Formats: sequence, C-alpha cells, structure tokens
Amino acid sequence: MVRGDDDRERVRAAVNLVEQFAAITRVKRSGRSYTALCPFHQEKTPSLSIDPARGLFYCFGCHKGGDVFTLIQETQGLSFPDALQALARQAGVVLTHRPGDGARAAERERLVEVMRRAVDFYTRRLLSGADAGPARAYLRSRGYDRALIEKFGLGFSPLHEPSLGTELRAAGVSNSVMERAGLAVRRGWDRGPGDGGGFRDRFWGRIMFPIHDLRGDPVGFGARLMSGDGPKYLNSPETPLYRKSRLLYGLHLARREISRSDRSVVVEGYTDVIAMHQAGMESAVATCGTALGEDHLEVLGRLGQRIVLAFDADRAGSDAVLRGERVSRRSGRRLDLRVAELPDGKDPADLLQEDRLEEVRRAVDDSRPALQYRMERRLSGVDLTDPESRARAVNDLGPLLAAVADQATRAVYERTLARMTGAGLSEIRAVVRRGAQRAGPSRPEAPRGPAPRRRDRHAPRGAAVERELLKAVLANHPALRELEVDSTLFGQDLYRQAFQQVESDWRVTPIGQPTPIAWRGEGSSDESEREGSPGEVDRELLAISADDLEPGDPRPLVIRCRRAALRREMDSIGARMRSLAADDPQRPRLLAQVVELERRRQELTGDLR
Repeated sequence: MVRGDDDRERVRAAVNLVEQFAAITRVKRSGRSYTALCPFHQEKTPSLSIDPARGLFYCFGCHKGGDVFTLIQETQGLSFPDALQALARQAGVVLTHRPGDGARAAERERLVEVMRRAVDFYTRRLLSGADAGPARAYLRSRGYDRALIEKFGLGFSPLHEPSLGTELRAAGVSNSVMERAGLAVRRGWDRGPGDGGGFRDRFWGRIMFPIHDLRGDPVGFGARLMSGDGPKYLNSPETPLYRKSRLLYGLHLARREISRSDRSVVVEGYTDVIAMHQAGMESAVATCGTALGEDHLEVLGRLGQRIVLAFDADRAGSDAVLRGERVSRRSGRRLDLRVAELPDGKDPADLLQEDRLEEVRRAVDDSRPALQYRMERRLSGVDLTDPESRARAVNDLGPLLAAVADQATRAVYERTLARMTGAGLSEIRAVVRRGAQRAGPSRPEAPRGPAPRRRDRHAPRGAAVERELLKAVLANHPALRELEVDSTLFGQDLYRQAFQQVESDWRVTPIGQPTPIAWRGEGSSDESEREGSPGEVDRELLAISADDLEPGDPRPLVIRCRRAALRREMDSIGARMRSLAADDPQRPRLLAQVVELERRRQELTGDLR
C-alpha cells in the first residue's frame, strides 16, 4: 500500500460518516443503518441509506454511492486530495503524504486558520482587555457568563494596540491574506488600529460574533458597535469563505437539535440566537445581515421540515411565503413554514431576559402556517362589508395562494379565504387563477438527479437469486461457511465480478461482522458507467449492502444457483454435441457427461423439498 492509500484509510476510519451527513441533511436510524434525504438530488422522502459499519452510503433514487470522500467531494466541490486534506484536519489525522493538487483546499485552510486566530484574539481581548470593560458590562447585563462567551466564541475588537493586525503580522500573516479573509481593509482617511503597510483592521471598538459554516469553521463576523458613529452592526464582506446568502448564525450548534426535532426557529439577530440557546431552545438560528432567502430555506429544509419565523413577520411579509413555496416546488419537499407571534412584539432576547421563557416556548409551539398568518394580518382591520376594501384584500392575497404548488393545499386556502372574507369561492378561485397567470407557470421543476434504474423487477429470475446470494455474502451469513460457495455459482457477469471482488475479504471476516467493501470510486465517468466495470460493480455492491432487509437462509439460494450452474454446463456441452457429426466418437462421452450432470441436478431438486 502506498503512503497516500494509507492516509486515505486512516482518515476514513477516523471520520464518522453518519455525522458528516447529519451536518447537511436530516438523518434517521433505520435498523442497523441510517436513512437520509439525499443531498445529490431532490426528493420528498429519504431514499439514501448509510452503512456506518462499512463507512459507505447508497441512494436508491439517483444511485449515487460511495464513502465519506465521495460525500465531501460532491457536496463541497472539492477534488479528492482537497477532500482528504479537509477531513484529515477535521479528524486530527496528520497526513504522511501531502496531495499535490490541493491548492484550493490549502487556500481555504489558510484563511480558516487566520479566522481561528482572529476568534481567539478577540475572545482574549474581551475577557481581559482594559478597553473591553464596557463590552463585558453589556454582556453581563444580558446574563452572559464565561462559558456562554466561549461556546459562541464572542470577542471584542480593540480600539488601541495591540490590534488584530499587529498580532497576525507578527505571526507571519500577510496583509493580503487578512484582506482575503475580510479582516483588513486598505487604509482610507481613518487610521484605525492595526494600521500597517497601507492596511488597517476592518473592525474596532465592537463586540464580535463569529459566524461559522456547517462544519463549524469560522468564516466571518458580525460586529456590534458599542459607542460612537457608524452602523450598529457591521458584517464581514463577501470572501472565499463568507457567503451570507447561505450562512445562518448558530447553525453549526443548532443542526443536531433541528434534525432531532424536525424544526428550526429563525430569529432576528445574534443575541436572540444566543438567548434562545441559553434558554435550552437550541434549534434557533439567524440570518447574517440579510433577508431570509431561498438558499437559507433550502439549507434548513434539508435538516428539518418545519421552519418557524420568530421575528417581525409583517416585515418579512409575503416574500418569505413566496420563497418558501419556490423552494418547495424546486426541491419536491413541502416546507412547513410557520410564524410565531411573540408577546408584545418583543424580540426573543428581551422576552427571555424578562424571564418569559414559557411565553416564548408557547409562541413557537403554537406557531401558525405562514400563509395563514399572512392572510390574517392582511385582513386585520379591513371593513369586509365594503366591497372595494374586500376586493383589494382578496386581490392582494390571490398571488400568494396562486404560488402554492400543491393543489389540495391551495384548495384548502381558497376555501379558508372565502370563509374569512365572505366572498364566493368562485370569486376567490378566479382571483387565484389571475394571480397564477401573472406569475407564469408554477409546475414543479423536474428532479435534478437521474431517473432511477430498474433492476430487480425486470431482471431474470436467476439474476434475482444470484443477487440475493451475494447479499448473504455481504451480510456474512453464518450458514454460508458450511456450504460450497464460489464464483461458478454466478452466471451473471456483474454478480460474478462483484463476488470475486469481495470473496477474499469475506472468507477471512469473523462471523458476526459484515463483509467489508473496498470502495474504488475514483475511475473515469466513462468507466464507471460501463456494465461490469469497476464503477458498475462498486455501485451494485453498495446497492445490495444498503438493503436493510436481512437475508434469508442461503442454503436454498446456493442450491438454486448450483442447479443453474449445472444447467449452463449442460447447455455448453449440448452446443458442442450439435457441432459434431452424428458418428463422431466424442458424442457418447459428452452424452454421458450430460446424463451425469442431470442426475446431480435432480439430487439438488430433492434437497430443495
């Protein structure tokens, strides 16, 4: 084994595949394996199976399969060397062989390391800096203790030296790297701390809220001004690490609770998230200085179906409803977008500071569907006895109902709106139709993944038996050790090659442990699509092993496959006999072989009874 292969196996053994999937999609236990919504194609119900014992996954919908490196490569757009480096760092594995083409991963790693240094610097200054006194007092007033500060990595950007820029330059970090990380700006008229070489620190005199990606890497900051001029909150600029349209504050801490509860709670700001987590409501997240967009909803929808908006929904208005419907249509998964109406119109952080936790919990638990809430708010205060006022309200709400892709759901809302306004159902439906015509076609987009390949339903009966026998081999069924199992039992090229690939490992695997599968998924796309190629064989092994149903008694399977193998041998001899002349001296010997093979087949038939 070359050093690079050794690195790969060490990293694969050190990384938990289930946890990697749980970071990006919803995962549930199912027998000895786990199921998840496939991140490689859009689907309504989970069709991806994860085998933690083997460290492999397989999707029955789009037939994507592989190991943890496949997952990282496909979901993060990395090459294999880049994925190897990223996972090695995450698992704390020191590589003995440095991949040669990891430039992109190396650049990301460099920027992430700079961000980690920045988080550490700001936290130290918050906890001990003389100029951070007002910041500490502010956080104490909100009930933040040291443990909470360290959990969220809160910090303070100093007003004076030593500054972040000074510390990073002393550690060998260049101004250009700081600029690419969003920590420094080219000097303007204001000479802030960290001034050096034409650059100054981007942030100073602010409480720092680190923003992490799903993997938990710090990628940006939200910074709250303590005093003086300037915007109350200043966020990191767009960088190679920081893409605010897809980032949600606190999601790296909330993702497990969202997946467990099937519910996320979107709040207004950073302090609201912290307050919710502090109160035990750990599914709270917030956008990073931008409106709740479709990408945010897509990310949250993969982790949990219900998304509760716990902020000023009037300000979010119809946009959140429309975005949720677009994501539902695009993904094929209906998001349950809801609104929590908070008491007195206050933010969660303020309510929790007033010890009104139960009221916040009740508001979240009693949240109403976002479209229903929007309808109620639009009709609030409208004189429904006035035909013109009623018509304006109905016309405003028509496009929202028209955006609902599911016809049954839309029909329910049409009847609800008719009941709420006193308008006729036919009138409501006409308004909705006009709204749909103005919006254009709203048919669901086709799934992005390839159409499922059908195999078993149309496969020859013998192929189905061979596949079931191979399944027993992969499950390492104890009864197989008493039987004669070899590659001659498999008449299908695909299954014969698959058995030959795992045979040596199967024969030495202890009873009670599944037969390992050596995933080889780095071939060319042309090779991987060819029937019987390594890619095709690997995918078939993954598909069989991903089936959660336990294999039955393999004895009758072996007998049936043995009978089929004898029949193939008889057919081969028969073809040879037909090619010979009637008086050829070989014919009697060959005929005797056929008779003996048939006798053995009949004996096996008796064993099946």
